[in-house]
Amino acid sequence: MARMSTSLEVMEAYVAGQARLGYAQFSPGPRSSDVILVSFPKSGSTWTSYLLHLLCSRGDHQFNDIKNVVVDITPGHWDPTRNPFLEEQAFQPRTYKTHGSSTLCPKGGKFIYLARDPKDSFISLYHFIHDLFDLSERVPIGEFYRSYYVDRFGTGHDIGNVWGHFLDWHRFRDQPQVLWLHYEDLLEDLPRCLAGMSAFMGVDLDDELLGLILESSTIGSMRRISSKLNPSPMNYVGELVLGFGPDTQRYAHKLEFGKMRRGKAGDGKQSLPDEILAELETEWTRRITPVLGYETYGEMRDDCSYLKNR
Repeated sequence: MARMSTSLEVMEAYVAGQARLGYAQFSPGPRSSDVILVSFPKSGSTWTSYLLHLLCSRGDHQFNDIKNVVVDITPGHWDPTRNPFLEEQAFQPRTYKTHGSSTLCPKGGKFIYLARDPKDSFISLYHFIHDLFDLSERVPIGEFYRSYYVDRFGTGHDIGNVWGHFLDWHRFRDQPQVLWLHYEDLLEDLPRCLAGMSAFMGVDLDDELLGLILESSTIGSMRRISSKLNPSPMNYVGELVLGFGPDTQRYAHKLEFGKMRRGKAGDGKQSLPDEILAELETEWTRRITPVLGYETYGEMRDDCSYLKNR
């Protein structure tokens, strides 16, 4: 009888499969009007993708999968033999999503960067990756932190870690084709953020559309359409993941699960062990402070936040 892979081995197979697939350089690339949402994983990109679609479509709900209307070109989520920028979309501007680095991200277009407190993205990712493969065996949180969150199993995967992601994209935050947002900004004042996003995208936002978006984008409303927003083996991402090997094929048995856990800030600080909180703070001080000068994520948000700088 074949040995059952451990939960950590399943995760490692998933990351290795993404790394093997790679991140293509598409030619032609984006149009100048195209909008690409960028974030480190579990930073609120599903919610923000939905907001982008509602803005562009004036509230359309006829889509079957959010990844088909805000096209996910994340490394390991897109077949690099296909060029998504040769494919038309039903609404304008065309919208895309990636978790990738700026180095290999398609050049051109406009970029909305979405940052989130690493404490919160970490605990969200911990729950998400277990749910993704229906793993009943929980990887010890310290091992998950060191092997997956910090190092991605040493694969050199283009997404990298959260601190490198911030450093990579922060260089472009003041460029006119970049709008830098924080997940916490959306929670604090969504109407104001939507006004900024719509102006940046060249989309009209009137009171009727604003009201529709505010009503549609609550966590309760989104859970009612969860089949449109959650991962599924029936979409192209699922098909790619199934090809990563036998360890990832249990994804096929998990038709849907909730990506939207709590929809709030501060979950990491409240629920992570003191040991992990200390390691997260140490990594911030070691990686971010010497380069950008910010002692904490809160300092970075104070300096970069759309709400605090407009």
